[in-house]
Amino acid sequence: MKQPLVFVLVAQALLVAACFAHGDGRTVTATGSTPQPGGVLQPLITTSELVVGQNRLAFGLLRDDMLVDDAEVVVRVYEIKDEQAQLQAEMTAPYDKLEVVEQGNRVHIHPDGTRHLHPEQTDVRGIHVTQVTFERAGTWGLEVLAKQRDGSVAVSRSAVDVRDTPQTPAIGSLAPRSRNLIATDVSDLRQIDTSDPPDPRLHQVRIADAIAQGKPQVIVFATPKFCTSRLCGPMVDIVRTLLPTYSDRVVFTHQEIWQDASAQQLFSTVEEWNLPSEPWIFVVDGKGIVRAKFEGLTTARELEAALKQLLARE
Repeated sequence: MKQPLVFVLVAQALLVAACFAHGDGRTVTATGSTPQPGGVLQPLITTSELVVGQNRLAFGLLRDDMLVDDAEVVVRVYEIKDEQAQLQAEMTAPYDKLEVVEQGNRVHIHPDGTRHLHPEQTDVRGIHVTQVTFERAGTWGLEVLAKQRDGSVAVSRSAVDVRDTPQTPAIGSLAPRSRNLIATDVSDLRQIDTSDPPDPRLHQVRIADAIAQGKPQVIVFATPKFCTSRLCGPMVDIVRTLLPTYSDRVVFTHQEIWQDASAQQLFSTVEEWNLPSEPWIFVVDGKGIVRAKFEGLTTARELEAALKQLLARE
């Protein structure tokens, strides 16, 4: 049945969080929508790369400039042809809580494993995640329906651009054999890690060397000091939660984005992986094949599920 819906192009709805810009002047960001006035429930989409096939779609919900976590959410996917929108699929988008938020405060995990509760309050307590499938490249419509605690249902519609192939390394493809800087390459770890304090455990092995040694990897591309947007997320802290269980079997690597932020100079590894936004996490098997990838805010449960699946095949 044809659905006479009107969608607003994502290109027209300003993006939520500018994460970094390339030296050629192209600004690259995580995707989302401009907050709407009047208390309207608005999805803040953190997935900027959507391709033909199955995709992880992650987003927060904003109301009165506050992120909310008390809504039951459904996502509908529409194929848009000749200015008409036809419903193709409908799926729930469960809310997944972050493991590094306690009592409204962010938890920072130090390199020695101790947990430090930051005094500042945060309303980023989790993320809605679902899987969406697109059959062709082009413009598709997304409709988010959120049933709130009072029983009312808020609806938001937008259009997204779907690519034939991903810009970043595709799942199933060979990971770039990057020779990222590690702890022994620098006099001060802060040169390659803006965490406070830097974590030497995440800077021990080059990506290329881990592949040559047949070791599975979790690679997190993030810039903790400068990734300050609402949904950019404490991704390095989330990765740290998995170290005690998996570091004896998996190489964990943190790659900073900026070699020189003031000059907008990216680390070569970031350019090799062709990242349009940050943060990103890639799970790579012992043969150097990308088995999973996550853009934007990601929970440890999502990451651990992908890691368990990879290790079961090793």
